[in-house]
Amino acid sequence: MGMFSHVQAIAAFAAGLIFTTGAAAQCLDAPDLAAYQTATPADFAAGSTRTDRLGRVVAPVTINGQGPFRFIVDTGANRSALSDDLATHLGLVPNGTDNVHSVHGVSVAPIVRVNEIQYGDVSLNAEAVPMLSGGVLAGEQGLLGVDGMSGRRLRMDFERNCIEIVRSDQARRLRGWSAIRGDMRFGHLVVVRGSVNGVRVHLLLDTGSDSTLANVALREALNARLRRRNHTEQTIAYTAGQSVVLENAILVPRMMMGELEVRNITAYVGDFHIFQLWDLTREPTLLLGMDVLSQARGLAIDYGRGTVYVRIRDRLRLETRLEN
Repeated sequence: MGMFSHVQAIAAFAAGLIFTTGAAAQCLDAPDLAAYQTATPADFAAGSTRTDRLGRVVAPVTINGQGPFRFIVDTGANRSALSDDLATHLGLVPNGTDNVHSVHGVSVAPIVRVNEIQYGDVSLNAEAVPMLSGGVLAGEQGLLGVDGMSGRRLRMDFERNCIEIVRSDQARRLRGWSAIRGDMRFGHLVVVRGSVNGVRVHLLLDTGSDSTLANVALREALNARLRRRNHTEQTIAYTAGQSVVLENAILVPRMMMGELEVRNITAYVGDFHIFQLWDLTREPTLLLGMDVLSQARGLAIDYGRGTVYVRIRDRLRLETRLEN
């Protein structure tokens, strides 16, 4: 789930498409965690990835020339982070603390100095990086956030489990993808418009979250349109702070983002800290987690142009045409 910090300047993240040759095009699955901890960069193809046990995308990342290590790709985080265990393994010693913002609130995390973060052939900015522990990492070794991604575009292929990064001004056109123009906020956050049962909403894309969240304003806007149902279901949201039990849920019968249509979404409602941080408490807003985003074949976010691209499954495209 998205993780944020006061100190580091918020960098623009980019998401998009790279067509490369060789190993990156093979889309090999990442090996298990034990093998990853002892691997060398030559052992695995740059661009290989997989999902973690919560359905989030995991990519191979090297730190200070060591690795690769398993990092959750988190488009809702403005900086990358290391697990406590990985920082210890790398011999990194904390040299201060910083405030880390999550869905739940603000927590204090130790900070370590990292010289280099690299994904494949792409070098990302590395500065003071927080150390995290607890359920947010779900046993993985870090978060790959948006720092160092300014002017780039990244594409996530959910079918082939690939992540490819390229400079935004050199990215090839995404033919056959639905493009949604967004607004850049806070230097790194792309907010796009969509609809939920006919209600216009702000949509935030958070690949670091396994669940979808709604603000109170959206629930109020839907009250006149949706038949209310009682939910006894509970889930736990893993954040950079403590875990939070999410009890208050609504059923969203239909959500549209560009050509992507997803039905019967369970969205957990609350006055979450993250909506306050983004100043999105007054307007209907839905934070889309991997439970919704993975319904597409692929997702791209171009932070250079403030545009989101979605590649939908052929079945979804056909159903949409038949309904229209």
